[in-house]
Amino acid sequence: MDQQTTKQWLETAYKVCFVVGVRSIRCLKALVRFTRLLWVPIAYTLHRALDWLLVRHFRSLRDECHRIFRDYHTAKSHVSETALADHGRAVRQLLAMPILAVRRHRGVVRVLGNVVLPVSATVVLVFTLQYWTGASFALALEYQGTPIGYIADEGVYAGAATIVRGTVINADDSFTVEQAPDMRIEVLKDASVLGEQEVSDRILQAVGGELTQAAGLYVDSVFRGALPTRDILQELMGSVLSAHKTDKVDGVDFFSRTEIVEGLYPSSSLTTAEQMVTYLHSLTVKTMRNIQYTETIPYKTVYQETTMLPLGYESVQQKGKNGKQRVYAQEILVNGVKKYETVLSTEVIQAAVDRVVLIGAQKYSDSTQLGDGKATGTFIWPLPYTKQISSYFANRWGSMHGAIDIANGSTNGKPIIASDGGTVMEAEYHSSWGNYVLIDHGNGFKTRYAHCSKLEVKVGDKVAQGQYIAKVGNTGYSTGPHLHFEVIKNGVLVDPLKYVQR
Repeated sequence: MDQQTTKQWLETAYKVCFVVGVRSIRCLKALVRFTRLLWVPIAYTLHRALDWLLVRHFRSLRDECHRIFRDYHTAKSHVSETALADHGRAVRQLLAMPILAVRRHRGVVRVLGNVVLPVSATVVLVFTLQYWTGASFALALEYQGTPIGYIADEGVYAGAATIVRGTVINADDSFTVEQAPDMRIEVLKDASVLGEQEVSDRILQAVGGELTQAAGLYVDSVFRGALPTRDILQELMGSVLSAHKTDKVDGVDFFSRTEIVEGLYPSSSLTTAEQMVTYLHSLTVKTMRNIQYTETIPYKTVYQETTMLPLGYESVQQKGKNGKQRVYAQEILVNGVKKYETVLSTEVIQAAVDRVVLIGAQKYSDSTQLGDGKATGTFIWPLPYTKQISSYFANRWGSMHGAIDIANGSTNGKPIIASDGGTVMEAEYHSSWGNYVLIDHGNGFKTRYAHCSKLEVKVGDKVAQGQYIAKVGNTGYSTGPHLHFEVIKNGVLVDPLKYVQR
């Protein structure tokens, strides 16, 4: 930048500063004029108001004081001159001077009434408010005439009363806590406000004569009396029990459950040692004797499913065997008679062997599910245990035997399965068939299973092919355990062997 350019910049800056300075001075002068025009009347009005309210009274008071001072010297000279001539008259004038002064200078009294008294009252009010604002208030509590201290509110006493009730073991209900003690509001000075725990402690101190530290005896949770210490009570109980000890017993105790509870008790609940001994002798005493003996451990039966057996079949895989154990116990006798026995421990001499039973879980067809009620159109053998036939579909004893009887001499109780899926139409007892099941396969075929010992389905059940439905029996008109199996086609009995693969 050359000198010419610098000079131009400086001149421009000078002009800007000059204009800003001039305008600022003008604005400041205008502000001063505005303030003078606005505030001078306000200040004048405030001055006049203050002069009328307060200053004029002080001015009048000043003038009256000057007059009082002048009149005082005049009255003094007058009384002195009168005293030289007549002392009695001088005394009367002297006594009348205060009355004359008040009458002559009643303006002073008026000023004092208008100014001094309100100011004094204001000062007194300020100090009073300051004192009471800084003061703290609390409830002064007295319990049964004994000062306890200061509390914040009634809730503190209620909490302290609860603590006292929880501390005192009021066994005979003779101790009560005042519901409404003496409480009054006072200014809290040099004392502190008490908490619930401190109040409860002082209440207990105040009623110290009504309570005492003792050990109480409870029999089956019922209070029976208290003695000064636990040791005294235990010694008395031991002396009563020792009379029942012999070489044939291992221990003695009271038959009822006894408990010693230490704490603060009402003085009225204390008993004498003689009274306590008399009561203890009235209690039943039990004797304890340790014994041992051997007892049998019964074996357990464990059931396990296997697909190696058809549904409903059971097979004992392992026979059960009882074990032995030695029992250490304690006999409880009352008056020499055994009441009960408590097992202390056991020692196994020979472990028991579980009986393991296999339960058949073999499906007859992977395409069917139990309870689906679906007919396959083909029939399977209804008694998987045996395929031996004791009587065929033929004339027998002069009449037609419309079924086959399946038996081998040991079929009683063996599971019977549904020859095909369907719905159970009948499941009941009949005088000839005994317990039987009739299944409708929904395709014109029905099958009947008779002389059962037990039915495992009921009317309306859906069964799948191969599902366990009953057990072989000898019910109804039967000469031995067997399965009477019928196949009914469109209401006509047909030979089952034509439809069932043997």
